[in-house]
Amino acid sequence: MSILKNNSAKVEFGPRGYRLELPGFKLDGCRSALWVNNEKVELNWKEQSSDYEKMVFECSNSLGSWLLEFRIVQNLDGVNGFSVRLSGKLIKPCRELKAAPLVIPELPLDHLLSQGTAMGSCRSIKFPAAGIDEPELKGHYILMLSRGGMHLQISNPLRQKMPVVFNGRIVRSGLEELTVAVTALHNDCLTIDTDPIEIYSSAEPFAMMTAWAESNTEVRKDFSELVKPGWNSWDYYRWTITEEEVLKNAEFIAADPVLSKHVKRIIVDDGWQYCYGEWEANPLFPNGMEYLARELTKMGFEPGLWFAPTIVEPHCRIAQVDYDMLAMSEGGQPCMCYSCMERVGFVLDPTLPKVQKHLYSLFDHYASIGYKYFKLDFLGSTLKARQFHDRSVPRSEIVRSIVKPISEAVAGRAAILGCNYHFEAGNRYVDAARVGGDIHATWHGICHNVISVAARFWSNKRWWVNDPDFALARTLDTSNDPDLLRLKPCLVFAKADSPHDKNFDFVMVDTKEPQAELLLSIVLMAGGAVNLSDNLPRLNGQGLELARRVVAAESGEAGIPLDMFESDKPSRWLQKINAGYRVLLINWHEQEQSMEFDLKEHGIEAVEAVDFWHDAPVTVTGGVIRVQVAPRSCLLAVIRTKTP
Repeated sequence: MSILKNNSAKVEFGPRGYRLELPGFKLDGCRSALWVNNEKVELNWKEQSSDYEKMVFECSNSLGSWLLEFRIVQNLDGVNGFSVRLSGKLIKPCRELKAAPLVIPELPLDHLLSQGTAMGSCRSIKFPAAGIDEPELKGHYILMLSRGGMHLQISNPLRQKMPVVFNGRIVRSGLEELTVAVTALHNDCLTIDTDPIEIYSSAEPFAMMTAWAESNTEVRKDFSELVKPGWNSWDYYRWTITEEEVLKNAEFIAADPVLSKHVKRIIVDDGWQYCYGEWEANPLFPNGMEYLARELTKMGFEPGLWFAPTIVEPHCRIAQVDYDMLAMSEGGQPCMCYSCMERVGFVLDPTLPKVQKHLYSLFDHYASIGYKYFKLDFLGSTLKARQFHDRSVPRSEIVRSIVKPISEAVAGRAAILGCNYHFEAGNRYVDAARVGGDIHATWHGICHNVISVAARFWSNKRWWVNDPDFALARTLDTSNDPDLLRLKPCLVFAKADSPHDKNFDFVMVDTKEPQAELLLSIVLMAGGAVNLSDNLPRLNGQGLELARRVVAAESGEAGIPLDMFESDKPSRWLQKINAGYRVLLINWHEQEQSMEFDLKEHGIEAVEAVDFWHDAPVTVTGGVIRVQVAPRSCLLAVIRTKTP
């Protein structure tokens, strides 16, 4: 039996695996695992060396030689833990390798919080869990596991040598077969070296997550000029957007006494281009994109433009004659690996110098004609290709290889938003990143999106500006729009032999004003980007007032979802602003709820508390806010303090 320990972390390694002990957690029967070309490889370890800070084990088999290393580590807050790393040398290259330094067979839990690889897809699960729709766990970067008031954090470095994935099976009481693994796919490297997987436990989960984010900050940026409210065409117009409608909304904003002071960007989203891969204006923009940039600039706006920089539709000229620029299938041919809303396409291969030059030239051109903000979408879709031409580039570097030449082309002239941006690409080449999933003015969308916005508090104004998706003011009672329910984007899924399906008739608005206040409150709690996406001239007085208030609000720090590790959806948030604090209480239920917030618990002495949306005073008794909150609604209170 080999033992590595300090005052709070202990690893015991024996013939049947290893046991990990940290405060609040004893993990028995842990092991490492290896699969080559989908076949499991036996690993029979023997000790190579050990000292007071590390243990190393070795083994050899027909595929190569392998090392397993444990170390005692400490995070930036001084919390002790340990790391585990698996490395090795292959005798010959393999098509696919999966190496798991850590497999935990069983882990009873009170709560689980996982991160998606890009924008949405975070999961918050309170145990015991019943009726789980997706029993398969797939998480990335940091996994937070809570039990008995203690929180276990399993993490990997953000800038990864190979992509790391947390897989497991969600059961009623917690997790089974939690596997932390890296993969190499069609990579010619013979040396495999996983990044260290670090494990800590603490009673302070927010501090652990912040310490991880701080230690993985690649470059420090000034965000004071990047947080500019804007207007984006997508959520209302989608593919129906026209030059005329863009200018109509811009003129409305410029003429409004409040919106004109705060909304500084006009972003034309998907629908302006001829097709994905041929980034030229279509007939809905008859005067061209240079004209539009010039007109928006005259009105005092920064023009912005949407691109899916690596997506190539089948009728694009690249797909027809320059297919040597495309990423490949398992068999080595250009492949149709992109699909969204029934649009399909190839993807560019960013490991090719020809593609890098193409991306640089494209964005240099649009920056030169006046565009100062670029929304880059579907970046993660590039990774659906099985092979890239330069096989030495790990898959964890593919998205970075896309944004690097674009960033270099527009440096000093434009800001970049990464959408479906894989965070392992780092924060050097993007200024903002989508952290939430796609939002609409629907109750389901709000409930789904809030988890990912809450779970990414640690990145805002540290790595980039968090973009929670759109700030929507239109609802069934805040708009005078006869076309409010006209768009039905899911009709594309109805095929000739499809039975009638109500899901195909999905409309993008089913909420009323209280839900709009809730959605916009979450946008403010994100502390980052605020982008309107309504047909502004068709908002009524109530809707316009919501839009005015959200863009005029101070941009604070990322709000902390205080009960995130106790519930499926956080309902109690605290945000620091210059004037004091904002407190958000959300009632997710179908019945009125009595809710309270103890300001004293957070060292806050209130001079005044005001309902942000209604300018009504909020009563604070004995340092505690106590309110009745209606179903599917919220209270957003601004707390002015003696010493902000």
